Parts: sequence; C-alpha cells; structure tokens
Amino acid sequence: MHKKKFDYDIQNAIQEAEAEAEAENDILVDYSQFVEIDEEIDVRVLMPWGDIQNEKLIVYTLNIPDDDDEEHTEAKKIWIWHSEDDERICDDCASHNGEVFEDKNDIPDVPIHPNCRCWVEEQELDDNNKTVFSRVYKGYKKENKTSEASNMKISDNGINMLKRFEGSVKIGARHVIYDDKTGRPVNSDKELPAGATIGYGHLIKSDEDFKHGITERQATEILRSDISTAERAIKDNITIPLSQNQYDALVSLAYNIGAKNFANSTVVKYVNDSNYHNTKYPTLESAWMAWNKSGGREMAGLTNRRQQEFNLFNN
Repeated sequence: MHKKKFDYDIQNAIQEAEAEAEAENDILVDYSQFVEIDEEIDVRVLMPWGDIQNEKLIVYTLNIPDDDDEEHTEAKKIWIWHSEDDERICDDCASHNGEVFEDKNDIPDVPIHPNCRCWVEEQELDDNNKTVFSRVYKGYKKENKTSEASNMKISDNGINMLKRFEGSVKIGARHVIYDDKTGRPVNSDKELPAGATIGYGHLIKSDEDFKHGITERQATEILRSDISTAERAIKDNITIPLSQNQYDALVSLAYNIGAKNFANSTVVKYVNDSNYHNTKYPTLESAWMAWNKSGGREMAGLTNRRQQEFNLFNN
C-alpha cells in the first residue's frame, strides 16, 4: 500500500465520520476520549521515495458508552452568548452579551444583523458547576424552515435592514422631523413641507403631531405599522412557502415599490411559479433589479437596495 494514499484514506474516513456525527447530533462530537488501541499489525509500506519499510498498523476501536447504561449520565451543559465589540453592533446583539442559556432551544437565531460576529460558547460542567470542557457551539445557526406567507411576520433582521434603507435624522437620541427630499431637519414650529418625514421614512399625515420628536422605540413601532400594507401584499399574492429571509426581502421590495405595483409585478409571477418565463425579464433577478428607477431614471441607491434585497432572498 502506498503511504500517501493510506494517509489520505484514513484522513478522509475521519472527516466523513465527523461530518456524519455532526449531522446526526447537531453539534460536532469529540470522540477522542473513547478511542482505544485494539491491536498492532506488522505491515510493509511503500514510501514516497520508492523504498519499502516495515511499519506497525495500529487498529483503533471506539468504546462509546451506551446511552441506556445506568451508570452513564448526561453532563450538564450551558450556552453563553458572546457579542464582539464592534461599532456596528446592534442593540439586539449587545443585549445578549454574556447571557447564559440552560436550554439550547432558547438561544436566539444568529446573525441578528448583517456581518454579525456574535457566537455561542458551549460549556460542560461538573457536579460543582465548574467548567470541564468548552467549545464553540456548532448548532447555533438554526435551520431556516419554510412557512406559509400568510402566517409570517417580518423578522428583527428584516426591520434592521429596512432601517438602513430608509434612513433617519436624529438630534441627540430623538428622531426629528426632516424634509424627505433634502434629508435636512425642518423647523417644526412652522408649516411643514409636503415631504415632511420622521423616523424611518414615515411621511407625516395632517393629523399627526411630532414637533417634539420621537424615541427609537416609537420610530420602530411606526415602521412596523407602516409596513403592514407590504406584509398584506405578500400574504395576498405569494402562494408558496417562504423562508424568513425570502419573506423579509419581499416585504422590503413591496414596501418600497408599493403594494399595487408589487401585486402586478413579474417578481410575484416568478416567485409563485418556477416554470414561469418572461422574455423582457428572463430571470427573477432581472425582474427584481428592474425596480431601480425613479421618474424613469436609474438610481444608484435603488440599484444597491434591489441587489441587497435579492441577495437576502437567495441567502
């Protein structure tokens, strides 16, 4: 047997076993503590330079305790959330930093925001609650299951994405009224311009009074209320199950182009029917990216938004 091939086959078998164990147990299992030497066999090995050497082939076995063994008890585990110190970190991530979870099902989904660098540490404790083993928890990215659009709501990740797209104007910690065309604050004591806006793209109605500004929490609540028409457009027009990312991306598109435009769009036809084809827009991406114009002119900001939405839809 050629030594290079022998080493390659052994390493490949180990990787396949680890991958299978990870898939079955949802985390990477460390079996090294159960490895025992079974026997040693004399073999002749062809070395890379052509010589033949006498070597020992060591046969190992895995002596894994039976789960039904009365003496075998499952070790106590905890999971600790770690948020990297980053200027882009969102409030959701920062609020979990150092939080301890005793049930892995309680761990929040990550990433909570794009470019999220949060991670979860799994610790194994002894009877005195002292850490005896620690590793990065491999199962923290929960499966992105599909669900009927009629039962879905936009996620915190989707809200944060919309906040970045829509932008806002603050003085200190409070959102203030601004002109949607210029992005500059306006004097709330005078008559407001036609495009008077506050929070994340909320056009102020005649019966609304925001002259004293609003808090971040109020701005978020208003945004969630404003996108209700977009969410209704998804529920009324999308007929297939969606992942959360797909739903969030579609809500962002519908909110920006309007519910009626969304309902009549080629995007909806492509999403609902995998066999649909349109000559003018031969792919879903081309149909999605076509909504990048304002007043008939292509806008760089809209092109960037469409691309980010489509990337999220396909993530």
